Amino acid sequence: MSSSVFIRKYSLVASLGFLTGLVFCMTGLLFAIVSRLNRGSGPEVILTVCMLLASGIVFILAGINIAGISQRLSRSYSFLAGLLLSVSGLLVFMFSFPDNWIYPIVSYAIISYSLGIFLLLINIFVNYFLQAQGENELCEDRDIDSDTLQNETKQQECSVLTTFAGIMMTNITSGSYEPAIITGTGTSDGENNYIVNNTVSEEKLPETLIMESYEEKRETEEDAENVTESFSIENTKVCNTDETHEEPIALETTQFPEIVDVPEPEITESPENDLDEKKTEEPEQKEAEYQDKTEEKALITPYSEFRSIKKTDIKADDTMRGAARKILMYHFGQMIEHERGTKVGKDIEELHDMRVAAMRMRSIIEVLEDYLNMKEMSSHYKDIKSIRKTLGTVRDLDVFLEKIDHYLEAQAPESVPEMDPLTDSILIERAKHRGTMLVYLDDPRYNKFKKKFADYLLHKKSWKMKSSKKNGEPVPARVVDVLPVLLYSQLATVRAYGDVLTNDISIDPYLEKYHQLRIDVKILRYTIEFFKEVLGSETKSLIKDLKALQDNLGDMHDTVVALEMLENFERYGVWGETHGKKNSASIRDYPGVDAYIEYRKKELASLLESFPDAWSNVIDPDFSVRFSQAIAGLYNS
Repeated sequence: MSSSVFIRKYSLVASLGFLTGLVFCMTGLLFAIVSRLNRGSGPEVILTVCMLLASGIVFILAGINIAGISQRLSRSYSFLAGLLLSVSGLLVFMFSFPDNWIYPIVSYAIISYSLGIFLLLINIFVNYFLQAQGENELCEDRDIDSDTLQNETKQQECSVLTTFAGIMMTNITSGSYEPAIITGTGTSDGENNYIVNNTVSEEKLPETLIMESYEEKRETEEDAENVTESFSIENTKVCNTDETHEEPIALETTQFPEIVDVPEPEITESPENDLDEKKTEEPEQKEAEYQDKTEEKALITPYSEFRSIKKTDIKADDTMRGAARKILMYHFGQMIEHERGTKVGKDIEELHDMRVAAMRMRSIIEVLEDYLNMKEMSSHYKDIKSIRKTLGTVRDLDVFLEKIDHYLEAQAPESVPEMDPLTDSILIERAKHRGTMLVYLDDPRYNKFKKKFADYLLHKKSWKMKSSKKNGEPVPARVVDVLPVLLYSQLATVRAYGDVLTNDISIDPYLEKYHQLRIDVKILRYTIEFFKEVLGSETKSLIKDLKALQDNLGDMHDTVVALEMLENFERYGVWGETHGKKNSASIRDYPGVDAYIEYRKKELASLLESFPDAWSNVIDPDFSVRFSQAIAGLYNS
């Protein structure tokens, strides 16, 4: 059986193999870009990209081999051996990576795949070298029947590689590609041709020849519509009529109509229907293009793998380190989600939410410090603390301004201007800190932190936790085993304040004990919230009681700090810490501020009066019972 028969038999398989390989390679490259592939990427990402690209290369080489095959597939031993070796290497890699990706399995996969690719490349070279040599001998042999030569040439022209060569030649010469077997044109010796529509320029043909040919075509009713369409849209087709057949002289696509003057024929019928169809299609095309751009934009959304997380999805059998990773991934996504709104500054709650996310990341690291690899985490922890502090400075001023607005709502209109010196000074200070915040969020160091921290979170191997020591002694690591002890320890710390808190605050004017209690209550509340998915349903009431106590203590702390800041403002005339000399300002110069100080002192007294009720809800025996029931839910999750 001749080689042309095999080419015709396997041309479809070759085309499918080649196109499949291209699709796999393009998909692998796109996935690598979207997932930001690097050496710190997760094993799933690396495995997917490598398998797509490596499989794509195998499919492409297999398609080229089949396109040029000159014998039966079952007898092409070098091709089959190359295909088998490359596929074997891929399978070894797929089933061994990453857990068993060790020596000598690495060598087996690499050698097998590389040898298979080498055989496929050698087979391509040998096949096409022999095929080209055979074609030369066929053309030199004059005794071969002309019909046989014509059939052989037609089959070779229809091969996959010839088609690809025609497309590439068309792109290089900026013409359009039309195989002769499709257009039906040919030469007297039976050979098919490819016509590239930029061989003859209208500038090289006399205008009379163009018009005469056009008039001859118009005399024939069947060709009148084709000539009108070709002149009115894009192509000029010039033909010489012979007694036996029509041979096209040129088929040109005019790329620069403003340079070449083309005679325009009289159009007998205006293509209104075509224009109407184009007008109706334009909105649909624009909408489709817009949807494609939107989908493409969604694919490249920064840190989309974190922003899409809706819950931590912690399990009772997770290790504490694994649970910490899930919590950090969730709150890191929340921080990124509110970053843009924080920069824009239209809604101050965006800044609040971003700060809370950073604060909770810091808290989970502090709470689970004993279960984390702090050697790797320390640099990230410092950056998280810096982010929280930068955001917190602006947020504290926002809260202060909100309290002033709330205070002024209950005051007489004529007393509002008396607070202008204070509010103006706070606004100036806020503008300074907000500028510092924006510079920080645009700084390369912050962007570097986000990238490194995201890579660290996605690298699962960094979050594996050993369940035993070097001597074989087991180490408690699971949430179900460790969390109860952690929660009871935190509750014991909070309850211990009952012995040191008194109603007499004269010995503690800055309420340091209350401030420290607020921190410990916050830690207990955050820990319960972090693990609420595996705890019992009683966690809702526990969080409610702890939040009420935390809000009471937090308002106390804010009021104490505010009173100190207000006194400094009366002393120095500016908001914030001042190291300069005293100016002439005194309390008498700020009557509105003086009144506001008295208002905040009354607020502090009210908070101290309401503290016992909020405190009793936490130290009450019922709270401890519900606390135990919530922990018992661990064993039912």
